[in-house]
Amino acid sequence: MVAVMLSGTFLVVMNATMISPAFPAIMAEMGVDASTVQWMASGYALVEAVVIPLNAFFLGRLTTRRLFIGGMALFAVGALVAAVSASFPVLLAGRMMQAVGTGLCMPTVMTLIVLTFPRERRGSAMGVVGLIISFAPAIGPSLAGVLIDTVGWHMVFTLVTLLAVAIAIAAHVTLRNQEGFQPTDLDLPSIPLLLAGMLSLLYGLSSAASAQSKLVPVGLVALGIVLLALFARRQLSLERPLLRVQVLANRRYRTALLIMGTLMAALVGSEVVAPIFVQQVMGQSATASGLLLLPGAVLGAFSGLFAGRLFDRVGIRKPAVAGAIGLAIGAAGVFSFSPTMPIIELALVYTVIFLGIQFLSTPLNTWGLNALDQEEVPHANALSSTMTQVGLSVGSVLMGSLVSLGPAVAPAGALPLDVVFAGVHLAYAGMAALLFLAVIAILALVRTTRADREAQQAVGAAASQDAAQRGRSAALKVADLMNADPRTVSAEASVRDVIVALQEAQSVGIPLVDGEERPVGYVSDGDLLRYLARQNDRFTDGMSVLAIADSSDLSERLTSLLSLDAMKLASTGMLTVEASADAEEGFRRLAEHRVKKLVVVEGGRLVGTLSRRNVMGAMFSLEDRLTQVARAAE
Repeated sequence: MVAVMLSGTFLVVMNATMISPAFPAIMAEMGVDASTVQWMASGYALVEAVVIPLNAFFLGRLTTRRLFIGGMALFAVGALVAAVSASFPVLLAGRMMQAVGTGLCMPTVMTLIVLTFPRERRGSAMGVVGLIISFAPAIGPSLAGVLIDTVGWHMVFTLVTLLAVAIAIAAHVTLRNQEGFQPTDLDLPSIPLLLAGMLSLLYGLSSAASAQSKLVPVGLVALGIVLLALFARRQLSLERPLLRVQVLANRRYRTALLIMGTLMAALVGSEVVAPIFVQQVMGQSATASGLLLLPGAVLGAFSGLFAGRLFDRVGIRKPAVAGAIGLAIGAAGVFSFSPTMPIIELALVYTVIFLGIQFLSTPLNTWGLNALDQEEVPHANALSSTMTQVGLSVGSVLMGSLVSLGPAVAPAGALPLDVVFAGVHLAYAGMAALLFLAVIAILALVRTTRADREAQQAVGAAASQDAAQRGRSAALKVADLMNADPRTVSAEASVRDVIVALQEAQSVGIPLVDGEERPVGYVSDGDLLRYLARQNDRFTDGMSVLAIADSSDLSERLTSLLSLDAMKLASTGMLTVEASADAEEGFRRLAEHRVKKLVVVEGGRLVGTLSRRNVMGAMFSLEDRLTQVARAAE
């Protein structure tokens, strides 16, 4: 069942990026320009932006099994319609059906995965899911490019159809239904306001290049802005809005959201322009245009993980500046593009841009969300998901429109190839402008707060004091401070036994030991609380963020917890320290790993525990003991 759900997730995420290498072939076969063909990307993102927030409503009225299978079936039908289409309107209709199916399947799959895994295994499961989602967008264009060059772009949709049908059939056989979702209200007027506002805005932008009268696109843009303003005003008056826009009042979250929207617009814009430039101007294959994006997408997934850890250690400013420098270098490299440039140079510039965007994504999102109260985070996640899709739509429309301006900006009598390149060059200039705008915003607005600086200064001061004491404390051992008679629990015990031991010992954590007193696990009060608390998970594919709420009842979680084997909840990778180690080593591990207790071992056997309480209890006598140690050393 899990394999079926992960396959469905991978397919719908990969499908979102598979179509871009086919743009030149579709333009040639169906006689449409870049501003029209880009609707296959912008319309897809727009429909997702509208459908995803409705998932809670559907979960409360349909079974999860029916919702997933129905969404995958609709996705397959849309792919089939696109595969057999002979005109662009039919092709676009099939693509939009796929988007609806994706909007139904993605949140449902995430919810099912969250509910399928036991709470004690959920963290590792979510890591696997996140990794799969991160790599799907990288594989899509490369696979599509090979198919387009060998059997044509129709086969891309044919393959997706077959895979979607296989997943739907497998889901019908293996997928079990999850119940317990409460029906929620849905404000129907909000949906057409959001959809009509975005369509009007995007169509106005896309038609600006080809409209005979500029009044029409200007009027459509103005109408879109008015409708979106009415949508936002309505959300403010609803008790349960479709999107809780009140979180935008927070300046830091708003700044992060706008910067990420700008970056997403530049990212998808680059993906729209790349196949046109590589295939029509440079004369390369669809495979080459698909592989062009692969290095940046793969390396970007890893850079996002590194940046998230760096943010935890040093705050936002250093990762933000590093990412901004990468963006500036990539944006400057855009202006070196020419029809005769080596494709390896083009791939290098794209890799730098992708690395910069992915490097900034996790720190910026986290920085913005950290400024909100905990109860506001799920609403902010939902708004971020929608606004990311809006940014993708706007970027696609903007770049497609700029490419279509080629005849207007090319010199008179220019060759057709030069006309196309003039539009492509203008689009790349627009993409560079978006990147430079993001760089300026990051350097001016994204800063470590005073509270963050004070915390880092406190850490630095503590580190300086530790260094001053290092020479005197070398002879003070962990064994001198540890609790030599700690309470332990057998590895075969239940969580109920652990809770009893925690209460009797008035401790924050209990080691689990085997028959030879070797530590094999550790259960803390934090592990128990995390199991009992609602677990609201977030997922990202490097572009959008999806929030999944935990709908289980507290009594269900408590009953499950008490009957659980302790080892299923325990952390098996517990932190240990040798009894003969310097006391400072114990202090360092307690501080750096932010844990409350260490397991002290000797010869592999548990001989004690060292907790913060042990250190605090000895604090007043510690200076005297260090003085004695220093005198003895003299």
